[in-house]
Amino acid sequence: MEEFKLIARVMFAIYMWIACYNNTTGFTSTVGMLRALKIPAPTLIMPVVIVFELIAPILLFIPPYATYSALLLAVFCVVAPTIAHAFWTMPDNFERFLHKNLFFANITIATGFLMLSAVN
Repeated sequence: MEEFKLIARVMFAIYMWIACYNNTTGFTSTVGMLRALKIPAPTLIMPVVIVFELIAPILLFIPPYATYSALLLAVFCVVAPTIAHAFWTMPDNFERFLHKNLFFANITIATGFLMLSAVN
């Protein structure tokens, strides 16, 4: 059972670090997307998000912090797509379809983080 928890932590960490890498290398375009969504101070928010996406997965491997980190990541995986993938505001087209899939994929990942927080 411990091996499965370790595998889950590794997979979740990789997922978040890929998001961190994408937000770092695509910083300008991500800030532009946040501006288009009318998010206040996107150039200040993005570095905070990047640091969070880098550090929170590390904390998944440190027992005293693992549960709290998983819970924070679950909240992040609900809040971020609610802002960035608001498919319910889009016209019924392929872009809406993609954003709807991304939204529910993130909700599923949040569910995984909740499950991980429960087994720590």
